[in-house]
Amino acid sequence: MVHPPQKPLDRDAWLRKALDVLFLSGIVQIKVEVLARKLNLTKGSFYWHFKDRDDLLRSMVDWWRDQQLTFIARLAEQQIADPTGQIKAVINFTQHTEDSHHDVAMREFARFNKIAALAVATVDQQRVDYLARLFREADFTDAEALLRARALYFYQVGEYTTSLVIDPGLRDELAERQFKLLICRPLETG
Repeated sequence: MVHPPQKPLDRDAWLRKALDVLFLSGIVQIKVEVLARKLNLTKGSFYWHFKDRDDLLRSMVDWWRDQQLTFIARLAEQQIADPTGQIKAVINFTQHTEDSHHDVAMREFARFNKIAALAVATVDQQRVDYLARLFREADFTDAEALLRARALYFYQVGEYTTSLVIDPGLRDELAERQFKLLICRPLETG
């Protein structure tokens, strides 16, 4: 029985799989043969989309950065009627997403790759800027907004880059406490 030729898998699937492998096995396992085997495809499908491994690695960084910046831009375009509600939504989203593996993988890659480091720095800055905007919209001063944005962001990144396991109920309770702490007004000191 003759099988019809298999259509090459789309480029995004190769890039997602490369990030999955980066997260699970490290950069040394991002090889054409490994990815093709995991996707159950031929190496020819890879070369349909990429010149070589270096092209894949550059494309992987660009794709991850663009995905992150597009998501942030969509959030930032929203009209913020209730900035504290939006802050709570961001906290809840990050507490319940299982989609942090690519972020962790890219941060690890950034430790020894300048292009990845620049992409991570760009995404980090955009995320902090977005959070600071939310806190400014919630009537915090620029300095307070930046402090709170950074505290929230560093907490979020720390949550998913450490290997500490937390009970989901406790995670939710801590997220609620975090929200209350971040939106409370500073005490005036004389």
